[in-house]
Amino acid sequence: MDTIPEVLQEIATLLRAGGIEVTLAEMVDAVRGWQATPVAYWPEVLQVTLVKRYEDLKPLAALLSLTGSHGWPEQPACKNRGMASGQATRHAGGQLPVLDVMAALFNGSDKDLNDLAEQAIDLLGELNAGALDHLEGKVREARLALNWHMVRHRLRVMESEGRQEARVAQQRLQLLAAIIRRNLELRLVQEFGPEAMLAILCTYNLAEKGWSELAEEDLAVMRPYLKKLGRYLGNKYSWRYRPAHRGKIDLRRTVKEACRHGGVPWQLRYRDRRRERPVLFVLGDISGSVAPFSVFMLELIYAMQHAFRQVRTFVFVDDLAEVTSAIRESPDAGTMEQVARFARCSVSGYSDFGRVFKLFLERYGEVLTPETTILILGDARNNWRQPEVESFAAICRKAGKVVWLNPQPEASWDTMDSSMALYAPFCHAVRECSNLKQLIAIAREGL
Repeated sequence: MDTIPEVLQEIATLLRAGGIEVTLAEMVDAVRGWQATPVAYWPEVLQVTLVKRYEDLKPLAALLSLTGSHGWPEQPACKNRGMASGQATRHAGGQLPVLDVMAALFNGSDKDLNDLAEQAIDLLGELNAGALDHLEGKVREARLALNWHMVRHRLRVMESEGRQEARVAQQRLQLLAAIIRRNLELRLVQEFGPEAMLAILCTYNLAEKGWSELAEEDLAVMRPYLKKLGRYLGNKYSWRYRPAHRGKIDLRRTVKEACRHGGVPWQLRYRDRRRERPVLFVLGDISGSVAPFSVFMLELIYAMQHAFRQVRTFVFVDDLAEVTSAIRESPDAGTMEQVARFARCSVSGYSDFGRVFKLFLERYGEVLTPETTILILGDARNNWRQPEVESFAAICRKAGKVVWLNPQPEASWDTMDSSMALYAPFCHAVRECSNLKQLIAIAREGL
């Protein structure tokens, strides 16, 4: 095999820096395909050789689009940037008119959508290096410049009235969103080069993307992988040795029995492995930005529910509601989101972990046993309210195991109104779980 082409090395280096695994074998396959196909087919060759996971196709496609597959882009793809900038100046005092956006969606061409995207980006002002760390925020700001939510609301109303053209307009609105993101990425790459490329790739790496940053289309990509992970965890049964009439000799019990007969082992004792199926209680915080994490975890748990004798699910904000029956009937993504939205578990709208733990102990403390595992999903931010540490300690003493998964970075646990340091000593395990990569590591750890 000849030496690896320099451009291919750069692409692999960027993918690895963005958290995407590229092995030596994949590099070898990519080089062979690179050498055996015309230039026009190189993007397709890289997509079938350089990455093997479905979720890695999106960052690779973005990288190839921005680099043109063979080098850095000299200019953004928009050819009407000057005109767009001039138009944006007219509306610099605020957002673009809703009627202009609607007209482009219903009657405009793809060029008109590109012009709208450029105007929205121009309204962001000058793009500095700080935009690389807040790319998702810049995309949202550009959407807001187009009165995004108002336009989407009007299209939904029109569709509910039976107007078929509204459905086509909604599809073009999604196309406009993709154009905004791509044009913004192109400007950043033109301005900052490889540094921008690395920042952009990190936003496409779903495994290391925070739960609150995941868009609906990201969750759709991750859900098949989630079900696969759930089946894997469900088959990793916990085994315990129990007394048995046959099986392996239980040396400890045999020696203990021999002590009663002067040290002579008159009777052998046996033990055998039995699968342990604990009772699982799940407490999920569904307030604010923590809600996507809890909903995602509930989907995972119900994908592996056959590994437990019983699964009981509770959601909370400052009150506690059991939603076991609602989720058991239809444990899909839509049901999870409906439960999180309409469950009666909030009075003030602000998390109160102390009150929730006190209520849980009063209502369900009697059913907790050493065979019970409690999984808590939340950031432990108590909004300066009473933490009720005594109630939480009593819950931990009654249960066999208490595991707490916190979706926030560990560095922020003991800051501001976080009560994590008060609860952690009573838990059997406390782990940061801010993205899918950390969740997989926790699963392999076998908590």
